[in-house]
Parts: sequence; C-alpha cells; structure tokens
Amino acid sequence: MKILLADDHAVVRQGYRALLSAMIASVTVVEAASGTDAALLYHAESPDVVILDINMPDMSGIEATRQILARHPDARILIFSMYEESTVIEEALAAGALGYLSKSSPPPLMIEAVNAVVAGKTFIDDRFSSLTPASAIPLATGILMNQLPPRERDIADRLIEGKGNQQIAEELGISAKTVANRATAIRQKLGVKSTAELVRKVLQSKNN
Repeated sequence: MKILLADDHAVVRQGYRALLSAMIASVTVVEAASGTDAALLYHAESPDVVILDINMPDMSGIEATRQILARHPDARILIFSMYEESTVIEEALAAGALGYLSKSSPPPLMIEAVNAVVAGKTFIDDRFSSLTPASAIPLATGILMNQLPPRERDIADRLIEGKGNQQIAEELGISAKTVANRATAIRQKLGVKSTAELVRKVLQSKNN
C-alpha cells in the first residue's frame, strides 16, 4: 500500500509515518508539507490513499481534495485535522473526502480509517455522530456514486430506479450473475448493506 501523508508539521508526519509503517504491512509513505505539494505528488505517485491535514500553507486540505479529485476522480482521501466542528466535517465530505478523523483520536483509529477509505468506504469517527449533520453520510454516498466506474454507475442508476437484476442484465447486455456481483461491489464501495439503503441515501443526498 502506498500512502500520501500531507501535514505542514514535520513532527506530525514523522510520528504518523512511524505508526503507519509499524501497523500496516508493506506500506510506503510519501510525505508532503503543503496542499500544493500533495496535489502534485498525487499525480506523480498515484497513492492508494491520501491523508490530508486541513490547515496547511498555500492551500487547505479541503481545496487540495477538490483539486486532486478534479484530475483523479477515483482518489481515496482521508481528512486528518484538529477541527471537530460539524460544518468543517460536512465541507470536507462535500469536497469528496471519504473519511474524517480528528488528530485527538486514538492512533489505532487511524489504521481503521485508512483501511476503510482504501476500500472505498466512508469513515467518520463515532465521536462525531452528534456533531455531524444527518446529511453528511448521504452526501458522501452521492459523491461516491459519481466516482463509480461507468458500468457500475449504470447498474447503480438502474437499481435506484427499482429495476431487478434480470431486467438490468437485459438492458446492459450482460448476465444477471454479473449484475448481482457488481451490485454487491457497489454496496461495499458505498458503505450500504442493501439496495433500499442505497436508494434512501442517494435520494437524501440529492435533496441536500
């Protein structure tokens, strides 16, 4: 796994580089000291996940998230910040980040967050459940929908319309088994357990 870690404090980067190296097998950590460097290094390094601080010189982590996703829509980004306000968390998710973790969180939670984001799932520390607006997770789900590969997006759109696997298969010229397998992958990527939950969250995201 390759991780791009962006923070303007060298001591923070060194500490979390050591943590990630100790707790994740075969990991390579690339460091950036600013939002601009993070955006440039993403293009050069193609990491599996990006960990971004928010408050960095020349470009915030949230703006870096937008710029990275504009060029690389499949990028997996985790915001790691001292800010715990609901408005900041919502802005980070709206920018396209898949996860949000406070710097006051226990270090092992970083590993859990990284693994979730690499898998394409949303991750927000449970401590923020009372701070984060109910719209935050549906909003992130809507953003993730836009990042699905074209074929999976085609299937997801039809699932939301209420179509069954066989009907989708006939419309797309693929087997019903392929549709079922892709549907399972879609639910895993979007962090939902059922098609009904997928529909509910996407509809909520469109209303926010």
